[in-house]
Amino acid sequence: MKQKLFNPIFLVLASIILPIAAFEAFVTGSATAGNILFGLLCAVMAIIALRK
Repeated sequence: MKQKLFNPIFLVLASIILPIAAFEAFVTGSATAGNILFGLLCAVMAIIALRK
């Protein structure tokens, strides 16, 4: 699991997909889903920052 989580391809794809998904959730009116997706994006960005 740890290897999959720190895989650079996974991190790049997650950093591209999560902001789009969070924005779409906010636009459609699902604030809870948007907040969860935005929190996941912040976690991915933290992992990227800690990895360097």
